[in-house]
Amino acid sequence: MSDAYRADLAYIHNAGFGHFARAAASKLLRELRRIRVSCGLVVDLACGSGILAKQVSEAGFDVLGIDISPAMIALAKKHAPRATFRSESLFHADLPQCLAVTAIGECFNFLFDKTNSKTALAQVLRRIYQALVPGGIVLFDVATPGRVPEGVRRLHVEGDDWAVLVTATEDRRRRLLTRKITSFRKRGDVYRRDFEEHRLRLLSPATLHKELRSIGFQVRPLDRYGKLRFPPGYVGFLARK
Repeated sequence: MSDAYRADLAYIHNAGFGHFARAAASKLLRELRRIRVSCGLVVDLACGSGILAKQVSEAGFDVLGIDISPAMIALAKKHAPRATFRSESLFHADLPQCLAVTAIGECFNFLFDKTNSKTALAQVLRRIYQALVPGGIVLFDVATPGRVPEGVRRLHVEGDDWAVLVTATEDRRRRLLTRKITSFRKRGDVYRRDFEEHRLRLLSPATLHKELRSIGFQVRPLDRYGKLRFPPGYVGFLARK
């Protein structure tokens, strides 16, 4: 089990970086309404702190959330009590029959699980296809080459009781993104400091599109979830079985 997104960074991510999950949840619910589905199971891969699971379960759907971070799962259980959660790698999780699968926030890119590879991702996509009922959908997004156009980017974000400093570096030759993250979280009268390093394998949109079609999906690339437009080096997919 990876120790990525430990307690403090999980808290910060939930407090300050949940906009993608909220926008994706709204997008998913619109798609389910469009195909006139109002109940059934949604599997949320890399569910994080349960932001999407909360919205979808409150809309009347059953939700199974899977995340490699125990700290994220602990938060998700509090935020989305109607959903079910498991702490494990999405690359090895058994997927039950379901009407939709989501994977929001670059989760297919992260190298927390050392078995993540092009082959492993292709196998996950095939397992998703097998788990979906006919007409079922998968909604996900990935980081692509050009995620950090300038090569190196530094970011500082803070909330009422936390702050985070991020240095993101893109190795274009290796298609590798590295984020060095220093977090500060207020505990009592002092701030606790922690550090995590996240590595992401950048994925080709064209290759993913071809892989999805070869599996049997009907595929639609996305450049936004509703009004939330994606930044450079980011693409989404809505695919139907």
